Amino acid sequence: MNTVNKPLVSILLPVHNCQYFLTDCLNSLVKQNYRQIEIIAIDDKSSDKSLKILRSFAKRYKKVRVYRNIKRYGIVMTLNRLLRHAKGSYIAFVSAKDMSTRSRIKKQIDFLLGNSGVVAVGSQCKFMNDKGKIIGKSDFPRENQLIYASPLHGISMQFETVLINTNLIPKDLLCFKANSDHFIYSDVLMKLLPYGKFANLPQNLHFHRNHPTAYFSDLRIHLVSLIKLWIKSMANYDYGLSFKSFFSPLIKRS
Repeated sequence: MNTVNKPLVSILLPVHNCQYFLTDCLNSLVKQNYRQIEIIAIDDKSSDKSLKILRSFAKRYKKVRVYRNIKRYGIVMTLNRLLRHAKGSYIAFVSAKDMSTRSRIKKQIDFLLGNSGVVAVGSQCKFMNDKGKIIGKSDFPRENQLIYASPLHGISMQFETVLINTNLIPKDLLCFKANSDHFIYSDVLMKLLPYGKFANLPQNLHFHRNHPTAYFSDLRIHLVSLIKLWIKSMANYDYGLSFKSFFSPLIKRS
């Protein structure tokens, strides 16, 4: 497949006060060995040097486009603004504190092109602290049936590793909701469930700055919000998993 026929991948990058990590993140994205990409970043009114770093990359690389919010809007509105700027039919969301391996996008786009029924593919990832030390690695399920059993951010998929095939979903389906409380990423994954299968690649293709056990603590702390998500998913997305099955990861960790 020549370059002209390769689909465009939009990598969406929300940024707020990430000057100490942003250069490493951007370097990992501009050096992807899949070339048909656009990197769209929105600075959410940072008070550090984040915007300066973004603009320096935009000057060096045509594939990087940078915008800035006129005031601090927060993650939900920034993500939705990023979606409006995206031109690609395949979309990835990346944290400004993270890094991806050079082959990440190529491996994922090859998988999606070879598996037309998959709407979203993630990967395994390594967790690191703010100093870049590896503190753990994921063991996410690979098959759709196991991912479907608990499509929660950080439990069955790491949202920042996911590449979405928007050819399989309605045009305006991808939208982040402020009333999703603490589970804005899980809410988006739930919306995708009726439109195709999920998968995780076995390779570690991403480095994520978070402790791997933090997600279970968040689930317990925000249990009411989690129950609301389950009820909403049953009603709106025809999500047919029982209460017990949906909460099984939390029960197992208790």
